[in-house]
Amino acid sequence: MSSQIDLAIAVGLFLTFVGLIIVYITSYMMNYSGLISISELRTAAYNIFKTFFTSKGVPSSWETNSYTPIKIGLITDMYRMPIMINNTNGTNFNNITMNISINFDTSCENTAWNDTIRMYDEDNQQIPLQLYNSTFCSEQYINKSDIVFNTSIVMDQNKILHIYFSNDENVTGSAYVMPFPNMNATNYTVIKYPKLKLTTISVAKLKALKNLSYDEVVRTIGNYKFYVEVSET
Repeated sequence: MSSQIDLAIAVGLFLTFVGLIIVYITSYMMNYSGLISISELRTAAYNIFKTFFTSKGVPSSWETNSYTPIKIGLITDMYRMPIMINNTNGTNFNNITMNISINFDTSCENTAWNDTIRMYDEDNQQIPLQLYNSTFCSEQYINKSDIVFNTSIVMDQNKILHIYFSNDENVTGSAYVMPFPNMNATNYTVIKYPKLKLTTISVAKLKALKNLSYDEVVRTIGNYKFYVEVSET
């Protein structure tokens, strides 16, 4: 009789132990499967990000074509030209109108579309401006132009401003109206530094991406499940 009781206890302990092993293995496999899914999603997200936001695409001007690109890229070139204004007057300049001449594209490589030109101060605040006496390379690609804007400079200050521009034809132009000064401010000097090449997201490429079908996008980046929404504000 005692041997049967011992057998029952042993069987019970064995079944309990086997059950715990099954629960542990099941839990581990579920967690492992979840880790694999997360890793796959991270890899897919990184690959899609790298495709969209690290190149111009192939061909680089794919947004102007009527066929599906080999590779989609949303990047375009942007340029920043620093200028330094030195107030050599013995008084402060308060909201004065200045006129400076800028050579945007000396070699006429079509890098400066007129509607893209913006000016910002050291605090990244946009400064209203208007272009005058512009000469063009082709269409609305500017070669050089006068820029009229208002600014304030305390005496003996060296003020840094940044002029930005690109070749993106889909950027909306500035709506500011600045009258051309009858008499330009004096007692200041302007130093123009070489333009720096940067990258930015192309409005034209974003609009072109919106016009592609899901299947066209999938053919260029691989068979990932994703959803892209592009809206205009």
